[in-house]
Amino acid sequence: MHCFEESRILPCPVRNMFDVVIDVEAYPDFLPWVDQARVLDRQGNEFSAELVADLAGMKHAFRTTDRYIPEKLIEIRLLDGPFKFLESLWTFEEVSEQSCRVHFSIEFEFKSMMLDLVASPIFSGACKSMVHSFEQRAIAASRS
Repeated sequence: MHCFEESRILPCPVRNMFDVVIDVEAYPDFLPWVDQARVLDRQGNEFSAELVADLAGMKHAFRTTDRYIPEKLIEIRLLDGPFKFLESLWTFEEVSEQSCRVHFSIEFEFKSMMLDLVASPIFSGACKSMVHSFEQRAIAASRS
Protein backbone atom coordinates (compact mmCIF):
# COMPACT_ATOMS: atom_id res chain seq x y z
CA MET A 1 0.00 0.00 0.00
CA HIS A 2 1.29 3.45 -0.89
CA CYS A 3 0.61 6.38 1.46
CA PHE A 4 1.21 10.09 1.36
CA GLU A 5 0.27 12.81 3.83
CA GLU A 6 0.85 16.57 3.97
CA SER A 7 -0.28 19.41 6.25
CA ARG A 8 0.36 23.04 5.45
CA ILE A 9 -0.82 26.53 6.30
CA LEU A 10 -1.74 28.23 3.03
CA PRO A 11 -2.12 31.94 2.23
CA CYS A 12 -5.71 31.74 1.05
CA PRO A 13 -9.14 31.69 2.69
CA VAL A 14 -10.49 28.28 3.70
CA ARG A 15 -13.51 28.81 1.41
CA ASN A 16 -11.28 29.25 -1.67
CA MET A 17 -9.26 26.13 -0.92
CA PHE A 18 -12.34 24.02 -0.25
CA ASP A 19 -14.03 25.30 -3.43
CA VAL A 20 -11.01 24.37 -5.57
CA VAL A 21 -10.75 20.83 -4.12
CA ILE A 22 -14.49 20.13 -4.43
CA ASP A 23 -14.62 21.33 -8.08
CA VAL A 24 -13.67 17.95 -9.57
CA GLU A 25 -14.70 18.90 -13.10
CA ALA A 26 -11.99 21.62 -13.17
CA TYR A 27 -9.15 19.18 -12.32
CA PRO A 28 -8.03 18.74 -15.97
CA ASP A 29 -7.40 22.51 -16.09
CA PHE A 30 -4.62 22.40 -13.48
CA LEU A 31 -3.67 18.80 -12.62
CA PRO A 32 -1.48 17.51 -15.47
CA TRP A 33 -2.15 13.83 -14.71
CA VAL A 34 -5.97 14.26 -14.90
CA ASP A 35 -7.08 13.86 -18.50
CA GLN A 36 -10.86 14.02 -17.84
CA ALA A 37 -13.13 14.50 -14.83
CA ARG A 38 -16.88 14.61 -14.39
CA VAL A 39 -19.48 14.37 -11.68
CA LEU A 40 -21.82 11.43 -12.31
CA ASP A 41 -24.41 11.89 -9.59
CA ARG A 42 -25.02 14.35 -6.76
CA GLN A 43 -27.18 13.95 -3.64
CA GLY A 44 -26.91 16.25 -0.63
CA ASN A 45 -23.31 16.42 0.56
CA GLU A 46 -22.20 13.43 -1.53
CA PHE A 47 -21.42 12.84 -5.18
CA SER A 48 -19.85 10.23 -7.39
CA ALA A 49 -17.17 11.25 -9.87
CA GLU A 50 -15.18 9.69 -12.67
CA LEU A 51 -11.62 10.70 -13.39
CA VAL A 52 -9.37 9.55 -16.21
CA ALA A 53 -5.74 9.55 -15.10
CA ASP A 54 -2.93 9.72 -17.64
CA LEU A 55 -0.09 7.74 -16.06
CA ALA A 56 2.95 7.43 -18.34
CA GLY A 57 0.79 7.63 -21.45
CA MET A 58 -1.65 5.00 -20.19
CA LYS A 59 -5.16 6.25 -19.45
CA HIS A 60 -7.01 4.72 -16.51
CA ALA A 61 -10.58 5.63 -15.55
CA PHE A 62 -11.72 5.31 -11.96
CA ARG A 63 -14.85 6.27 -10.06
CA THR A 64 -15.11 7.57 -6.52
CA THR A 65 -17.71 8.51 -3.95
CA ASP A 66 -16.95 11.89 -2.43
CA ARG A 67 -18.58 12.96 0.84
CA TYR A 68 -18.04 16.39 2.30
CA ILE A 69 -18.80 18.90 5.01
CA PRO A 70 -18.50 22.36 3.43
CA GLU A 71 -15.24 24.11 4.31
CA LYS A 72 -14.33 21.30 6.77
CA LEU A 73 -13.56 18.01 5.01
CA ILE A 74 -13.78 15.94 1.84
CA GLU A 75 -13.58 12.14 2.01
CA ILE A 76 -12.91 10.23 -1.22
CA ARG A 77 -13.42 6.47 -1.56
CA LEU A 78 -12.97 4.19 -4.54
CA LEU A 79 -16.00 2.74 -6.33
CA ASP A 80 -14.13 1.03 -9.18
CA GLY A 81 -11.15 1.34 -11.46
CA PRO A 82 -7.54 0.13 -11.70
CA PHE A 83 -7.03 0.40 -7.94
CA LYS A 84 -7.47 -2.37 -5.41
CA PHE A 85 -7.75 0.35 -2.78
CA LEU A 86 -7.97 4.15 -2.85
CA GLU A 87 -8.97 6.47 -0.03
CA SER A 88 -8.19 10.12 0.40
CA LEU A 89 -9.07 12.77 2.95
CA TRP A 90 -8.82 16.56 2.84
CA THR A 91 -9.45 18.61 5.98
CA PHE A 92 -9.65 22.40 6.14
CA GLU A 93 -9.29 24.69 9.14
CA GLU A 94 -9.49 28.47 9.15
CA VAL A 95 -6.38 30.10 10.60
CA SER A 96 -7.38 33.67 9.71
CA GLU A 97 -9.60 35.35 7.12
CA GLN A 98 -6.77 35.05 4.61
CA SER A 99 -5.15 31.72 5.56
CA CYS A 100 -6.07 28.14 6.29
CA ARG A 101 -4.54 24.88 7.43
CA VAL A 102 -4.98 22.06 4.94
CA HIS A 103 -4.32 18.40 5.60
CA PHE A 104 -4.27 15.93 2.70
CA SER A 105 -3.78 12.17 2.99
CA ILE A 106 -4.08 9.39 0.45
CA GLU A 107 -3.62 5.62 0.48
CA PHE A 108 -3.72 3.55 -2.69
CA GLU A 109 -2.78 0.26 -4.25
CA PHE A 110 -3.27 -0.81 -7.85
CA LYS A 111 -5.01 -4.12 -8.61
CA SER A 112 -2.29 -5.39 -10.92
CA MET A 113 1.26 -5.90 -9.65
CA MET A 114 2.61 -4.82 -13.06
CA LEU A 115 0.52 -1.64 -13.08
CA ASP A 116 1.58 -0.99 -9.49
CA LEU A 117 5.25 -1.23 -10.50
CA VAL A 118 4.84 1.10 -13.49
CA ALA A 119 2.18 3.57 -12.35
CA SER A 120 2.76 3.88 -8.58
CA PRO A 121 5.87 6.08 -8.87
CA ILE A 122 4.02 8.41 -11.26
CA PHE A 123 0.84 8.50 -9.16
CA SER A 124 2.90 8.98 -5.97
CA GLY A 125 4.67 11.93 -7.59
CA ALA A 126 1.30 13.41 -8.58
CA CYS A 127 0.07 13.02 -4.98
CA LYS A 128 3.17 14.77 -3.63
CA SER A 129 2.52 17.80 -5.84
CA MET A 130 -1.23 17.81 -5.24
CA VAL A 131 -1.45 20.28 -2.32
CA HIS A 132 0.82 22.72 -4.16
CA SER A 133 -1.30 22.50 -7.34
CA PHE A 134 -4.52 23.13 -5.42
CA GLU A 135 -2.85 25.93 -3.43
CA GLN A 136 -1.80 27.76 -6.61
CA ARG A 137 -5.32 27.45 -8.02
CA ALA A 138 -6.91 28.74 -4.78
CA ILE A 139 -4.49 31.69 -4.55
CA ALA A 140 -5.26 32.64 -8.15
CA ALA A 141 -9.00 32.44 -7.35
CA SER A 142 -8.63 34.71 -4.31
CA ARG A 143 -6.88 37.35 -6.44
CA SER A 144 -9.65 37.48 -9.04
